[in-house]
Amino acid sequence: IMSAHNSLYLYPIDTFGSDELKEQYVTPYTGHESNEDGKLNIGCFGLSEPGNGSDAGAASVTATEDGDEWIVNGTKAWITNAHEAGAAIVFATTDKSLKHKGIS
Repeated sequence: IMSAHNSLYLYPIDTFGSDELKEQYVTPYTGHESNEDGKLNIGCFGLSEPGNGSDAGAASVTATEDGDEWIVNGTKAWITNAHEAGAAIVFATTDKSLKHKGIS
């Protein structure tokens, strides 16, 4: 649980995220803070899809920006920490015309 949380969830946000993202999605997930259920905050990583496996370039899940939110449509599978997670890193296609470069 902690290996996936630290390397697949925290690392990408801490390395590539803005200060705002770090404050919202790293800080509460690095200490002993708990969520509403009294559990520690845990993150997960959504890459694999049925039929595509872990081929990020073949992602069929889509994400569409709607104001200041994103609408994510599709199915992910085999997500470590999914049942415990309060937040997730999810690979999704945001621009199909860019093919594999349209994955965010």
